[in-house]
Amino acid sequence: MKNYYEMLEVDIHASQEIIDKAFKTLAKKYHPDTQDDDKKEWAEEQFKLLNEAYEVLSDKTKRDEYTKELEFDKNSEINALLLKNADLEVQIENLQLELESLKNRNSSEYRENINYHPSSNMYNNTNVYHTNDVEQYDSPKEDYTNTSTYYESYYHPIKSKFKNFLAFFITLGVIIFIAFVIWNIPYTHNLLIEMYKENFVIQAIVNFFYK
Repeated sequence: MKNYYEMLEVDIHASQEIIDKAFKTLAKKYHPDTQDDDKKEWAEEQFKLLNEAYEVLSDKTKRDEYTKELEFDKNSEINALLLKNADLEVQIENLQLELESLKNRNSSEYRENINYHPSSNMYNNTNVYHTNDVEQYDSPKEDYTNTSTYYESYYHPIKSKFKNFLAFFITLGVIIFIAFVIWNIPYTHNLLIEMYKENFVIQAIVNFFYK
């Protein structure tokens, strides 16, 4: 849906006087007679769009009806984004469930391997404490004959890194989503543009990141 307010570079709550003034200024700027030959066709198209926007916004009845449709359209876009975000959260939950399932399966396979080795008596009993092994390895701090202790010590760093990685991208996605919503709301959109134009500090910061 065309945003006539953005075409005239005015806020959705702008008075009729401001809309009239904005139209006259932009009409002079984009009038085909004031453009070079290579830009006349483009200027004519812009001029038509300005007239189309002004025709609606200069009529109170048409403007009220159009504004309701515009806000409904914006709300629909926001709801669509929220649904996508909810779908992303479901996918993340499913991924976590798959990770837990993989963890349990690996743990089960490890128990089977360490509890049964016909070729070696040392694996037949996971609770046997080998004195020679202790002397050889200088009394290890963790007893890895306990399968749960072995598993936690091996997989915990991987799980922790994955959670941190996942949390980072979820946070980044939420920040981008909020910034996108704020930028697409006409009032805040125009407010940010005005702040950029009037504040040289903000201009310097923005120009620094975009150069």
